[in-house]
Amino acid sequence: MASDRLPIGDALSAHLDRFARIPEEIAALHRRMEGDQWEVMMTHPDLGALLEVLVRASGGRSVLEVGTFVGTSAAWMARGLEPTGHIDTLEADGERARRAEEFFAETGLADRIRVHRGPAEATLPGLPADAYDLCYIDADKPGYIGYLEHAVRVVRTGGLIVADNVLAGGRVALPEGERDANAAALVAFTEAATGDPRLRTAVLTVGDGVTLSVVL
Repeated sequence: MASDRLPIGDALSAHLDRFARIPEEIAALHRRMEGDQWEVMMTHPDLGALLEVLVRASGGRSVLEVGTFVGTSAAWMARGLEPTGHIDTLEADGERARRAEEFFAETGLADRIRVHRGPAEATLPGLPADAYDLCYIDADKPGYIGYLEHAVRVVRTGGLIVADNVLAGGRVALPEGERDANAAALVAFTEAATGDPRLRTAVLTVGDGVTLSVVL
């Protein structure tokens, strides 16, 4: 059993890229985003594939996403839905919501994915308890702890909560006084997720790091 983490160098990255299976509709969205200032926020195929698997594993009936961006991650998760499953995705930025809705309409997903416009903290309190199989959080980092509290309420027992970017590009490893606000918020969030007695949480080094929690 290996006791050390395996460093991911260029050669191993190239090996892993061989196994990336990017659906054409998502690849087309990546091409559309080339040169966009926010292109870096597109969901990496490694994470997209993981999200699809987790949606399938959790039942694929009902998914909540906090942070839509332009719809990449929702499209990955939609691939794991059962035939009558649906996604509620929350987006505070109106232009991003519009672009996501346009993408969903083009790809035949508009009837399976509903975009809720407005701040997540305004929408989340109105969502029913125990209604979702999985919640995926990828939004403003200072809001993560609050979103986690809502996720624990709205995700059923045995369901999953996934949060992205918890490594903050490695900045979480800086001394406490040198972390920027987002890195500090992500350290606090990871401590909350791993220490919450209502959850069992693993930290995965996929992409920029994700927490994967099961609701007890």
